[in-house]
Amino acid sequence: MRAFSSLSKASGLTMNNAKSEIFFNGVAEDIKEGIKLVTGFREGTMPFRYLGVPIKAGRLTKLECTALTEKMVARIRGLGAKKLSYAGRLTLINDVLNTLQNYLAQMFIIPKSIINNIMAICRNYLWDGSPDYHRVPLVAWDKVTLPKTEGGLGIKKADVWNIATVGKLVDWIYCKADRLLIKWINDVYIKNHDWHSYTPLADATWVWKNICKVKEKLKNGYVDSIWTVSPNGYSIKSGYEWLSPAHIQLNWSALVWNNWIIPKHSMTTWLRMQEGMNVKTFVYSSKVQSYLVQWYGGCFPTVNDLITAARNSIQWKMNVAMFNAFNYSIWYQRNNVRVNEWILRPEKVAARIEEDVSRIVKQKCRAIDDQAVLVWLQTMGVT
Repeated sequence: MRAFSSLSKASGLTMNNAKSEIFFNGVAEDIKEGIKLVTGFREGTMPFRYLGVPIKAGRLTKLECTALTEKMVARIRGLGAKKLSYAGRLTLINDVLNTLQNYLAQMFIIPKSIINNIMAICRNYLWDGSPDYHRVPLVAWDKVTLPKTEGGLGIKKADVWNIATVGKLVDWIYCKADRLLIKWINDVYIKNHDWHSYTPLADATWVWKNICKVKEKLKNGYVDSIWTVSPNGYSIKSGYEWLSPAHIQLNWSALVWNNWIIPKHSMTTWLRMQEGMNVKTFVYSSKVQSYLVQWYGGCFPTVNDLITAARNSIQWKMNVAMFNAFNYSIWYQRNNVRVNEWILRPEKVAARIEEDVSRIVKQKCRAIDDQAVLVWLQTMGVT
């Protein structure tokens, strides 16, 4: 209490006794009562929450982790999240929902039932804008969670990410990090054993056994207690990639994901490439293409044309931007027919695509020194 008093005098911060609790273990009742009398704290009971995290001696239960899924659902139901496009929902999942999970995943092994619930919430929200199941997903979740270069959307698998985050603790033990927790683990559990070949005792706690299971999953990445997968040592990202089986990198990923493409356009083309959206050529789309060809010149690019063409030129990037804008526009007009029973004239749709592509080109090509490219762009009225 003298230490608390000194801190208060030095910092100006004061302690709120009404919000403070004290916890005991193996303390005689008379001593316990004396301590409570001196401090003025009430006795707390386990488990309790600290900074939103459940604190307890044993494993987390499903009930204690429901606050995590409740927060995720609350984020979805608020801020007009349901009205976002597919691209907007993808951003919210990666930047907001996964962040909520990461906070808990770096401290605990989350129960499998909660992990499954997290993945279900993300899946349902991506396809329907709701945390509840209302419609069949357009693409299997196993494909969605692949990296973008392998045909996925780059959403992290919650179960694998949890293992990779706990792997940070495993790495600290390998490195014998100068941390009180690691020193305690070495004194109580590991003692004089080799961590690489260590096996927990049968009566060890559930948490410790699971940490050892994570070590077994990662141990082949260590040589002489050094994480060899990444030159900068262990990171959650490198651990996740180690735990995720590699797939073939697809030759069309650059047609969908690059900074010349509006995100909502990328998402539509990605669905087309996954055969989750039908945008095949029909009379209406052919007319839109014909107007674009008059503006652009040449032939309208196909997927094969874009894959085989020399990349990184202005012409190729512009082709890719137009191809993605076309896919989105045709899909949007089909939805108009189905839902609102009206559709824009082909020339109007083509004009909107031209506006989108021209805006992108103007933003990206502010300093072009290639005279031939400048002339080509000027003929289309872009610059």
